[in-house]
Amino acid sequence: MYRTRLLTFGVALMALLLTIPLAYGQENATINGTATDPSGAVVPNASIKLVNTETNETRTGTTNEAGIFNFPGLRIGHYNLTVTAPGFQVSSTTGIVLNVAQTLQENIVLAVGSAQQTVSVEANALRVQTETSEVSNLISGSQVSELATNGRNITALAVLGTGVSNNLPDYNGVNALTAGNGISFNGTRPSHNIYLVDGGEIYDRGCGGCFSILVSQDAISQFQTLNSNYSPDYGIGSGGQILMVLKSGTRSFHGGLWEFNRNEKFDANNYITKLGGRPKPKLRVNVFGGNIGGPLFIPHLYNTHRDRTFFFFNEEARREIRGSAPTRTTTIPAADFPTMGQDLAYVLPPKGTAPIVPFTNDPAKLAIYTADGLTPGDPFPNPSNDKKTYIIPANLLDANAVRFMGTGAFPKPNSPDGSNVYVASIAAPTYVREDLVRIDHAISSKLQLMGHYIHDANKQTKYPPLWSNDSYPTVGSVMDNPAWAAVVKLTQTISPNLLNETAFNFDGNKLRFTPVGIFAQPDGWDAGSFFTGNNALNRLPEIDLGAPYSTTWNSQYFPWKNAAMDYQTRDDLSWSHGKHNFKFGFSYMHFIKNQQLQFNTQGTYGFTPGSYSHDSYVNFLLGFANSYTQLQALNTPHWVNNTYSVYALDNWKVTRKLALNLGIRFDALPHAFERDNRFANFVPSAYDASLGNPLKADGTLDPTNPGFSQPAGAPAPFYLNGMKIAGVDGFPRGAVKNPYNTFQPRIGFAYDLTGDGKTVIRGGYGMFFERVQGNDVYNAGGNPPFSFQPSANNVYFSDPSRDNQTGQAAEEAIHPASMTNLAYAYPAPGVSMFSLGMQREVAPSVVGILQYVGTTGWHQNDDRSINTLPLNSTQREAVAKGTADANQYRQYLGYASITQEEQTTNSNYHSLQAGLRVENKHGFTVQLSYTWSHEIDLANGDLARLSNPFNPDYDRSSGSLDRRHIFSANYIYSVPFFKNGNFLERQALSGWQISGITIANSGTPVTIGYGGPDTLGLGGGTSNRASILPGVSTKGPKTQKEYFNVKAFTDPINAWDVASPGPNAGFGNSGKDKVVGPGRFNTNLSIFKSFPILKEGLRLQIRVESYNTFNHTQFQNLNTSYSTTNDSFGQVTSAWDARSFQFGGKLLF
Repeated sequence: MYRTRLLTFGVALMALLLTIPLAYGQENATINGTATDPSGAVVPNASIKLVNTETNETRTGTTNEAGIFNFPGLRIGHYNLTVTAPGFQVSSTTGIVLNVAQTLQENIVLAVGSAQQTVSVEANALRVQTETSEVSNLISGSQVSELATNGRNITALAVLGTGVSNNLPDYNGVNALTAGNGISFNGTRPSHNIYLVDGGEIYDRGCGGCFSILVSQDAISQFQTLNSNYSPDYGIGSGGQILMVLKSGTRSFHGGLWEFNRNEKFDANNYITKLGGRPKPKLRVNVFGGNIGGPLFIPHLYNTHRDRTFFFFNEEARREIRGSAPTRTTTIPAADFPTMGQDLAYVLPPKGTAPIVPFTNDPAKLAIYTADGLTPGDPFPNPSNDKKTYIIPANLLDANAVRFMGTGAFPKPNSPDGSNVYVASIAAPTYVREDLVRIDHAISSKLQLMGHYIHDANKQTKYPPLWSNDSYPTVGSVMDNPAWAAVVKLTQTISPNLLNETAFNFDGNKLRFTPVGIFAQPDGWDAGSFFTGNNALNRLPEIDLGAPYSTTWNSQYFPWKNAAMDYQTRDDLSWSHGKHNFKFGFSYMHFIKNQQLQFNTQGTYGFTPGSYSHDSYVNFLLGFANSYTQLQALNTPHWVNNTYSVYALDNWKVTRKLALNLGIRFDALPHAFERDNRFANFVPSAYDASLGNPLKADGTLDPTNPGFSQPAGAPAPFYLNGMKIAGVDGFPRGAVKNPYNTFQPRIGFAYDLTGDGKTVIRGGYGMFFERVQGNDVYNAGGNPPFSFQPSANNVYFSDPSRDNQTGQAAEEAIHPASMTNLAYAYPAPGVSMFSLGMQREVAPSVVGILQYVGTTGWHQNDDRSINTLPLNSTQREAVAKGTADANQYRQYLGYASITQEEQTTNSNYHSLQAGLRVENKHGFTVQLSYTWSHEIDLANGDLARLSNPFNPDYDRSSGSLDRRHIFSANYIYSVPFFKNGNFLERQALSGWQISGITIANSGTPVTIGYGGPDTLGLGGGTSNRASILPGVSTKGPKTQKEYFNVKAFTDPINAWDVASPGPNAGFGNSGKDKVVGPGRFNTNLSIFKSFPILKEGLRLQIRVESYNTFNHTQFQNLNTSYSTTNDSFGQVTSAWDARSFQFGGKLLF
């Protein structure tokens, strides 16, 4: 049904397109220039002829009264330009190369003479950009085809230019959704980037920055990244724009077959894996496929000249069996796993706190204590007096906790060094098949049609589950993810100076997840829950343990599914008039996402060390939970957002030296809404405290409180004080005040300093607004009354409806809900981009750049907890120690935690960038890029939680992708020897090529978190950090055992022990950037050769690609959770990949 609707819509749209005038696409290029005579006087009315040498497509025109000609809307490729005028010799420029989204100036100086004489010039392959101010980076066709990418993932090439910081993995996988996309262009957020293929998005706007299609590297002709100051025909995004162009057919047939293979047997062992005494994780990758392109013709009947209809078809399969990342994870000592019916001799972990008998007023529990001879507050018995082994009686152990530990969900240690560390690598498969077709058709000399269709079929198994905070690969997930993308464009040359295009773009994908591994409740399981019958597959609940182990087991909210569909239509009109090249356009985007709620219906338990026994694991075994949360039902809201955009642009050639780019864009960005208005939002100003405290003494809600009501469509009465229903009583359907103050000026200049097109000063400024990612409202979809996610504190593990301090349980108990709300004032996130720099042609085909690039961000998205205890609450100590229920003292009584989505943070970025590019000079193609930069922000990405809800500036620091020094070099060299040797020498020794990528980057900041007892007492919703001892440096030996100085950190001071508490009371004093993580120095090298077969044009290419060629150990992640019980604090927990090989072969024609 889904494909049928898409096909029907596409056919109807095509019929419509054939009836209206249309224009050129964003990925297309432009050639312009001025014709002059030898004295510099302009030559008007000169005849211009431009021919694409690959398709024979021909465009003609004349120079205007200013001698200017302009050809917009051109396919990338190779062109010849011919200029004729009475009294002048014919000028013929050959070998012009047009790249994606390029504006190329090709000035012509006509020589006086006869029209029978021709002056021929070979175009320079690499030019200084004299027409626009944008900051961009081209990945040329040779770079796409010759630079090696680990696993054939094209995103690795997007990071090669200046101003790009990234955290992409060395091996980035073979499918789109789970591939890393952490690329920051000039300090902007990675989730704000846009990915385009032939001008159409391949981007799931409800996935926090995911791209939905991973295009085969062998199907891409070239691509370009627009990093800053790009023109107003690009929008609805405030990061980088990644423009990819598919290969297309030409007048001759071309294509190939290929296979690439990886096998861990050829790889070196990862440093951390080897340190743990474990074998190399399995990694078997096969990428194989084929493509063909050429003219679509029937001899003597259709397209006999092979210049009207062209096709390109590409099919690729990717097979991966991949072991999970080699990490060392702290787990429970084998001796501390309980046995049903037996006392537990609990061995205290190093730096652990002696477990005490929990305080409680529950008569039943106190009776057991008395029978066992135990006193609340005293340590458990330590018969040997060694203060290491404590006896916990069997009758105090929660039976379901014992059953849980018997499932193997928490694994036993397996490290050969005897530490409480689990090291594992679970091999999991991924299967991808991609089908791709592109058609180019010349309906007439003035009407061109282009279309493509891409289908990806993905199936992937991952351990731990995808998007999970689970610490162990004992549970995983299976993902089915079909995805589609289609583009249809029809271009019409209305007149020599007027061009128009209308385009339709579609992209969509579906997701379905199921759990695998250990996730089902064991035999005998009888733990209660708030809601029965809604836990699909009878999954175990999530267990979050604090110190001394600070670990989590979680099977996620799977089984789960969603579907996303994005429809976009746009029209662009280009008009050349005198010295002005105008462009106007509008677009409409309709995005739909039907997505189940992303919360646990199996329940989530939290156990912290600062309460009960003072050991979170012992609390779990005793069944004393600090918190419990459960979603009532996994509903499926239907989310919709619409975007309307218009823009205008004037590329004004003021003089022959000066070009101005003047533009403005407007995006109407109304917030996403639920199709049936089954969505409610908490509005703090609507909360009425005069309705009284709705909580009873046991922490449950009193249903007789006047704050209860049952709106239409709600399944039951709910406490709704402060809640507003979407679309009811004038409340916006999107729950926020829609932002329409989103005008975006874009201005820039390019000044040819010497007038010879070799030295250009360029600069510009632009404003950009972001379409907010859908995950903000998706997270709020669980709010009552259409959904319900209650929370309770101080409950028993096996019976979360009972209070572990009183033993009381209320019949038909209604617990306060945990919610996500959206701030009513919700402006669109904005970014200003600005730059000033110089480009210089150092020599033919050698161009250097030196530029300053900066950005500022405002109204950036963040999360803030708004329902903590007030700062002046006298109950903070009791809440921290678990002797008081936080819900009884929150700011908005009747609710548990409330996470507010806001647009309140800001950022700034400054950089100095330098680069050098050499294009095929003496066999070398080289690109060198260096960036010095500094980025500062409060929140490092969308939905990032502010650590301190009372003082956002507590988080102001260098950003998570801030790297002071970023260097990259990529290079391709054709070895020139033995070209003229004998047959054997040519076959064996001639034609070899070497390519490589070298990077040298400084590290990014790491945050030293705090995992000890609660020093805040605010009831959750915060993130604490360790404190730094005065005068102690954080710099350390940078070894695996201690990367930074662990002795520089200590516990924060309890908020209730601060004499004059302020908003930072209880928070650690270390900034997010007080420690800088490991940097990188890495080189990937490849060697390859093409062997001619049978006849010219058919060749076999053999490739050997190595990654981390010199097997340089490069540390990656650190254990940054400080607590007095964490023996692994400060240690390196993972390293970048060791040396690996990828072997490939291509049969090309």
